[in-house]
Amino acid sequence: MAGISKALMISVALGALGVRAAELDEGFGYLAPSPGMSAPAADDSPTPSGERDRKFGLALDALGIPREPDPGFNGFPLPNEVNQAAVTGQLARIDPDGGLRRYLEFKNNTVSLFKEFFTQFLPADFLEYTYSFRATGGSGGSGDSSALLFRLGRAALRIRQPLYTTPLAGLRIVIDPGHMGTEEWDAATGKFVRYGGRKVSEGQLALSTSLLLANELESLGATVVLTRTTNGTVAATTPETFDVKPYLNQYFYNAKDSWMSDLLKKPDAALIQSVRSAPETARAFSEAQRTQFFIGGEDLEARSKIIDRESPDIVLVIHFDANQTDRLQNTESSVEAFVPGGVRQDETGSRILRSYHLKHLLEVNRWNQSVDLAAAMTAGLAKSAGVPLLDLPEFLTSVKVKDGVYARNLYLNRRNLQALTVYLECLHYDHVNEFYRLSSNFAQGSYHGTPFRYPARLDAVVSGLRDGMLRYFKEMNSG
Repeated sequence: MAGISKALMISVALGALGVRAAELDEGFGYLAPSPGMSAPAADDSPTPSGERDRKFGLALDALGIPREPDPGFNGFPLPNEVNQAAVTGQLARIDPDGGLRRYLEFKNNTVSLFKEFFTQFLPADFLEYTYSFRATGGSGGSGDSSALLFRLGRAALRIRQPLYTTPLAGLRIVIDPGHMGTEEWDAATGKFVRYGGRKVSEGQLALSTSLLLANELESLGATVVLTRTTNGTVAATTPETFDVKPYLNQYFYNAKDSWMSDLLKKPDAALIQSVRSAPETARAFSEAQRTQFFIGGEDLEARSKIIDRESPDIVLVIHFDANQTDRLQNTESSVEAFVPGGVRQDETGSRILRSYHLKHLLEVNRWNQSVDLAAAMTAGLAKSAGVPLLDLPEFLTSVKVKDGVYARNLYLNRRNLQALTVYLECLHYDHVNEFYRLSSNFAQGSYHGTPFRYPARLDAVVSGLRDGMLRYFKEMNSG
């Protein structure tokens, strides 16, 4: 495939990081920590907010990066729909480190989002957005964005009636098969294990699972769209031809609260010199990082645009898990899913991304439904496949919501602002037992008339996911 040569350049680096490390932050070509990177600034002696913003502007100017555009707040819940107590109850899962809260003010039954760390002396023109909560008292109070819960509730009513053979009729579901597959892109992303003449590609596994699951959900009446139906990238561009500027800019916008935060305390001249000479700056402008911006930005944004276009009720992101690139292990086998949230303190620098996180915070009921769906689908998968739910108190950068379900700041999680989101890690393909089952492509399937071969082990995966979704609707509580 054209455009793959530079992607191959980073395969060795990804192998050293390990599969999970490479996915610590799946957005805008995350730069993995290195010995030369600065830690986020402590809050004991912060630069005053207005001054910090001015210095950040100087840093952007020194790098030739334009100022971040104003966020959009279309599609937020209508005023007086959401209960403040419900929102503040969600903070520990959406904003576990308090990074977002530094930009928020809760006062007089409202929440306000600011361009900088909030203080009483922050100029009025730093205000981004204000939301008025509903009066205390009354039931519910968590809104119903775009009548989503109403449509889900109708499916729940039908599924409880045994005469309905297509209970999911009227629902739109987008399935995103993670990664890309193909030999070249497996090498570029590190999402594979090869051993004893056999190979398992996560991109291929995700695609086969998605095709099989789409068949099942369509048979239940749902309208299903896949972001890809073949192996390869979703983006129409290549690492050589895509416009890197939006992702490069976004990376530096978010650097305000990560590696650049300590530099913003320096005098102006020292700040400019330090930002220009920082190892993070050199890496961001490198050719290898350009490819990462393609994989972790351009291609994921192409998937997000399909989701936007389809206006789905549910988004399912299908992945499989591994601990390191191209290695087998026999100790860890589990199932987990991620929902929006889990934004860390060094991930709050961007104004646009802060608006995304606030939207997820205010959409309390929709978020709760994502958790319920994730819990049901992971439980169904765990039962069908005979593997345990992950139950660690924290996992990578994520925050545990319940067994098998974690809030995590992944690109597709935060970018999807309109539907339920469940980002699934189905099985550990690097586990010795799973590797041998998943590397045997003897089962025959067909999607919309196109045949394909797949590992029979995926039948258990798909039946578990399907049964879990049905269970979610049978037990749905939209209160």
